[in-house]
Amino acid sequence: MKFSSVYPLHGMPRQGQLWAWISFDVANQSFTLIINTLLFSIFFQEIVVRDSARDDVLWNLTYAASMLLVVIASPIAGAIADERAWKKQCLIGTGLACAALTCALGLIGPGQIWLAVLLYIPANFMFSIGENFLASFLPELTAREHFGRVSGFSWACAYFAALLLLVLTAGGMLAFDLASPGEWRPFFVFAGLWFFGLALPTVLFLRERAVARSAVPGSLFAAGFRRLAASARETTHFRDMATLLVASLFYGAGMSVIIMFASILAKEFGFVEVQLVLFVAVITVSGIAGTLIPALFQDRLGHKRMTLLLLVVWLGTTAAFAVFAHMRECAADPSTVSAWPLWVFGNLIGFGLGALGSANRAFVGYLTPANRTAEFFGLWGLVFKFAAVLTIPFGFAKDAWGTTSALWVLFAFLLIGFMLTLFVDERRGLAAAKATEQNPTVLANPPD
Repeated sequence: MKFSSVYPLHGMPRQGQLWAWISFDVANQSFTLIINTLLFSIFFQEIVVRDSARDDVLWNLTYAASMLLVVIASPIAGAIADERAWKKQCLIGTGLACAALTCALGLIGPGQIWLAVLLYIPANFMFSIGENFLASFLPELTAREHFGRVSGFSWACAYFAALLLLVLTAGGMLAFDLASPGEWRPFFVFAGLWFFGLALPTVLFLRERAVARSAVPGSLFAAGFRRLAASARETTHFRDMATLLVASLFYGAGMSVIIMFASILAKEFGFVEVQLVLFVAVITVSGIAGTLIPALFQDRLGHKRMTLLLLVVWLGTTAAFAVFAHMRECAADPSTVSAWPLWVFGNLIGFGLGALGSANRAFVGYLTPANRTAEFFGLWGLVFKFAAVLTIPFGFAKDAWGTTSALWVLFAFLLIGFMLTLFVDERRGLAAAKATEQNPTVLANPPD
């Protein structure tokens, strides 16, 4: 079998640019995995907070506060980046700042809640808003009919990087006896250095094709707000994009819950130290498989159909997980309840997390006018990051009523996202985007 027959980017132009873009997806994986998903959440709760009565809520509020800042900043930052053609400068600036702050997390000591909050919130802000700028490059790199393939392959590369990071983390724990949370600070420094190193190809080689539209001194924020005002007036003409973004708000909340609470839930069900790393590794391997589904099929099957199918998988998994949690809570001795279903749920959750994230990025790109990518992906960032704020009910439900109730809250979010996605008309949304590209000064108004 020839390599070209299985290489998803085979035949596409600008291979160097595609790989320079993918490199940043690989770079920021160290923050997603080591900080948000695997280690820092537990370190924050057990070493920094040290109070089981409020650790879930404090972690939830800290994460949500950083996301709220992204919600506020994303639309105007995206509009300004489009106006001045600053997508690359914003991407690199936020990435390097996040890497530096990630290294600084290694300075946090026991009980230093305020230091943890003051370092983590800007770090996660920089990481999250950087994701918006990264996604906004997609329409510049390839044709619309390849968005699913490119986005999916890039996410698959990021998941392979996550798997390597897990191997290195587990190896570090075993080789240097760093199994307990109080000894995890070197991993935070390593995560920042990984981010620095893998972002270098993006810094050196990625090129922005957009041209600045305005260079009037002092008009930076005014120009950004003018673009946002125009977008607000055009909401009815981009109603399918608007519906997709609202749907993304709800199932994005589900994705944020997994990122924030995966290791916490696994530890609650009895997984510790290296076993915890292995569980996250299972989620990661399944995520790799999940990202390949959009890469191989989304462009042919359709973005809406792919999204709905993936949501069905997540709805079924969440419901089954809630039933399992209830069985464990009702058992006289929870340790007698077999843990094997948790490994199944881990595989399905990882599959859905990788596939749904990649599919959503490609779907938004498909409905985005090529001349307004940073602006629209800024709105995407606003919605997806506000979804993290919606995880607060999950955290409160978990602390107040237990894991089972919290999982049914998660199910409700996913169900609302599924129902809203049914109302997206993919062809009408594409027509609106193309009309805006052909005549940017006239509102798109395609026929129903």
